Amino acid sequence: MNTLTTAAAPEVSGRTRLSGALTRRWPTGLGIAATLVSLALVSPLPGRVQTWISAWGVLTAAVIYLTWGTARGELAAARWLTAQTGAVLAFAAVAITAAAADPTAARYVLAAGWLAHAAWDVAHHRANRVVPRWYAETCLVCDVILATALLTVGTT
Repeated sequence: MNTLTTAAAPEVSGRTRLSGALTRRWPTGLGIAATLVSLALVSPLPGRVQTWISAWGVLTAAVIYLTWGTARGELAAARWLTAQTGAVLAFAAVAITAAAADPTAARYVLAAGWLAHAAWDVAHHRANRVVPRWYAETCLVCDVILATALLTVGTT
């Protein structure tokens, strides 16, 4: 029999693993909660108002990145400033197109806009630039839920 003792690895229960995962993914929880509250507030409004709110929301999401990146000093390099400014212009085009379109077309334009912004969030999360990683993750969750709601339920 081996007389050497080894320290036993502490057992990690399923509850501990879940708790740790939830702690690390708090931005996801925040994104879910914020989106559910937003949907609850907007859903009783008339469809056209919902379209306008979603249209200007996708533009505002891009403006937040530009503003936050500027405040953090992340946009000093011309290529970063150009990318953020180009994104604001692209999302402005999405917002204007959706606001001018009939409600059925607007929901598909907006869903595409929210999914495009989700991709923008992923790029920022991976680069760890412009906005904090937690914010990019929170925004990604919101964007995907909003796009899903537009494609499955209708106006949001």
